[in-house]
Amino acid sequence: MTNQSCKTVIMERLSSLPKAEMKVGEYVLEHFSEVLNCNVSELAELSNTSDASVVRFCKKMGYKGYQEFKISLAGDVIPPYKHFNQELDQDDSTETVCAKIFNTEVAALNETLSMVDYEAVEAVVKALEGARRVEIYGSGGSLVVGMDVQHKLLKIGIKASAVADADLQAMSASLLEKGDVALCISHSGSNRTILNCMIQAKMQGATTIALTAAGSSPLSKMADIPLFVATKQTVFKSESVSARIAQLALMDAVVAKISIDIYDEAYEAIQKTRKATASNKY
Repeated sequence: MTNQSCKTVIMERLSSLPKAEMKVGEYVLEHFSEVLNCNVSELAELSNTSDASVVRFCKKMGYKGYQEFKISLAGDVIPPYKHFNQELDQDDSTETVCAKIFNTEVAALNETLSMVDYEAVEAVVKALEGARRVEIYGSGGSLVVGMDVQHKLLKIGIKASAVADADLQAMSASLLEKGDVALCISHSGSNRTILNCMIQAKMQGATTIALTAAGSSPLSKMADIPLFVATKQTVFKSESVSARIAQLALMDAVVAKISIDIYDEAYEAIQKTRKATASNKY
């Protein structure tokens, strides 16, 4: 990654770019701050280009990809201490930090609830209830969410698996079949590893579910059933704590609805799983 200012790099290299990539650069220069809140697909739509053009633009600017480009862009726009949460100030007390973070997460939950597509939730519930097996794919914070979903699905008797290794994820997705479900979690909706898992799963005829941020993204456009969450914006919204809280809450609602639908089977599974783990507890 270049040490120069992101804006300086774009201005120096803009004239040498192909037409589509030049359009991306021109849009970024005209809407510098707004681009921080865009994912790849959103920037592509706003600049009237394509996801591929945005990625190529970032690489022509000397960055490995869109995320590294946004990190550099953020350095030009806001102080480093605001990268985690733009509402934080450097002289905030512990009490103020706690209040701001809690308020951010409550706002993300309320905003997500206000935009829930209940038909999509019901479709996810039915898909998981009827699945032969469920494979869950995520990385970083999204993997943490995936492991939580795995735990809760197993407790109510739905065979689910979430593995961390990218190669194992790809192998797993390539072996899915019709009747299986792939739950792909990526807040940005543009994680290449998770996108690859969804592509593999779709090729094998599995039902694909995306758990991602509201808005257009490669993952949401590809999924059979997209589930959207909202989050108070941060520069790195894919790493936002409030994003994970919203993802967890939405999937808790899905699991709760499944438990109601298959109450007898779920109750029996809960008893079995409790008994299986009882020896590990005092």
